[in-house]
Amino acid sequence: MNQIKQNLPQGNIWKILGLILSLIIFFVSLELLGDGFELLGEGAAENLIAATQNPLTGVFVGVLATTLVQSSSTSTSLTVALVAAGTLTTTAAIPIIMGANIGTSITNTIVALGHIDNQDEFKRAFTGALVLDFFNIIAVTIFLILEVMFNILSWPATQLTNFVVGAGAIELFDPLSIVVDPIAEFIVGLTQETGWLVLIIAFAMLYFALKNLVGLLRSLLDEDLKGKVKKYLFGSAWQAMLFGFLITTAVQSSSITTSVVIPIIALGVVITIQALPYFLGANIGTSTTALIAALALASDGSPDGIASLNVAFVHMVLEFFAIGLLFPIRKIREIPIWLAEKSANFLTKNRIIAFAYVAIIFYLLPFGVVTLTQDWQVGTDYDPVVPQEVEELEAEEA
Repeated sequence: MNQIKQNLPQGNIWKILGLILSLIIFFVSLELLGDGFELLGEGAAENLIAATQNPLTGVFVGVLATTLVQSSSTSTSLTVALVAAGTLTTTAAIPIIMGANIGTSITNTIVALGHIDNQDEFKRAFTGALVLDFFNIIAVTIFLILEVMFNILSWPATQLTNFVVGAGAIELFDPLSIVVDPIAEFIVGLTQETGWLVLIIAFAMLYFALKNLVGLLRSLLDEDLKGKVKKYLFGSAWQAMLFGFLITTAVQSSSITTSVVIPIIALGVVITIQALPYFLGANIGTSTTALIAALALASDGSPDGIASLNVAFVHMVLEFFAIGLLFPIRKIREIPIWLAEKSANFLTKNRIIAFAYVAIIFYLLPFGVVTLTQDWQVGTDYDPVVPQEVEELEAEEA
């Protein structure tokens, strides 16, 4: 007991408790961001998803829907649910799932803005947030083209779907929701479900949580602890990837697991190239959310349910293929890192530029593209491979 007290001074105990409290506030603020945008949108994400007409529009619908709800897990699960309900076709859903991959890094970028008062931390944090942006943009660009031309994602996804059809529902325990959801619901209730007020509270809590989180991390992370974090959590690429996957699968939110690492990157404990595999593991982990929902929806064996499972598998196949193509070769995986570093050097020179980047890339650009391309005939001949039950249903409806 005396040895434990010696290794963990009383002051550090209070710091750890403060860190836990700051994390809870941080998680609640993320939940409130999604709630606030959803309240303002009045189902805007669902309407956007259902209105998709072509693959190009679908990708940007996925980006915009994810930024509106602040969660790729939510937008992909919603997409899967709409497919299961027969509201959305597999053809329309696959590009939306791919776009959600890009939109998911919005939370990372917002968290990076919390370091805006310290130029060095801000640059490191923004680089860490941008590397996932660029990796996902490159991956989606490549695999959207390959999918439309050669069904490189839908074919293996269909084989997996055929293999597991009839497996039934799987449920995963989500420990964070027990604490976070009641607090968020209470706050939303206090605001009488006023979207803009919820957002103000969310951003205030986010700022408070980040400010305390960074300060406490800085005081707790001595050289010995920094070395342990690097050794045990980010010791190797595959170790970091597995860690990112397991944590994301447990909490069912890549936004949470990736954004928590941004302050650690900002403080220089982990560099971007070490964090990238962790982010990619989180990408795989977040695909399990839609898969779990789809397994439940497909458990009755209905064609629409099977279609939703097929779409969920496309999401998972995309994550594995993207990592397999872009990560193993050093020169290739350094491309998103180089782009992130160069972009961060420019974007962090001026606070206005950084805020403008978030507004334009995640909101104005996707909204503009969705609005302008709704009637375009780009890729309208796209015909993904689907299970036989789905193919028969689509033939009947046609």
